[in-house]
Parts: sequence; structure tokens; C-alpha cells
Amino acid sequence: MPPSRRKIHVLIVIVAALSVQACSPTRPPVDELDIASRALGAARAADAPTWAANEYHAAGEHFDQAQAAEGRQDYDMAAQLARESAADSELAAAKSRLGKVRAAVDKLKQDNANLDSELSQSGTQVQP
Repeated sequence: MPPSRRKIHVLIVIVAALSVQACSPTRPPVDELDIASRALGAARAADAPTWAANEYHAAGEHFDQAQAAEGRQDYDMAAQLARESAADSELAAAKSRLGKVRAAVDKLKQDNANLDSELSQSGTQVQP
């Protein structure tokens, strides 16, 4: 191979290596991990471990995996897992709120049924 072709090949390899390096994150995904951590805390505060245990568990697993990936300096994977953790946490919190609302509705229905029963036993008619 002539020297000029060798220089071109070396230049191409250098440019390719620099472009690959430029595409990968150069810093830990601190913002993504912070968002995921706060979302996990919000899910916990919304009683997600009780009302949405599977989603809450998935959020915790993804968060732990994100931290491990950050420790390995696999920042792309850490950012992706942190985003998944945040999404799982938001889903867990929403399902938890839904579960609480459904439980409250069920309690109100039961209370209404009890009142109807008491009123019918006392002979009082309720007009809808």
C-alpha cells in the first residue's frame, strides 16, 4: 500500500474512533438518576408497595441496575435504566392512587348499602 493510502486509512480509523467516542456520554447520568430516585420516593409515599407492588418492585430493580451500570461507567445503560425506573415509579404511583380511589368508592357503596338496609328495616322509603 502506498504511503498516501496508508495515511488516509489511518486518518479514517482516527476519525471513526473519535466519532464513536463523541457519541458516548462523557459524564454520569446524574439528572436521570436524580429524577428516578425522586419518582421512586414519590411512589413509596403514595403507598405503591401496597397498592402496586409489581410496578414498584420493577422500579426499584431498574434503579438498582442503573446505579450498577453507572458504577461500571456504562452511562448509556445507566441513563436508560434510570428512565425506565422513573416510568415504572410513575406507573406505580398512578396505580396506587387508583387503588385507593377504588377502595374509597367501594367503601362508599358499602356505606350506602348499609344505609339503604337500615332505612328499609325502619320502613322509611328513600326517593332517588
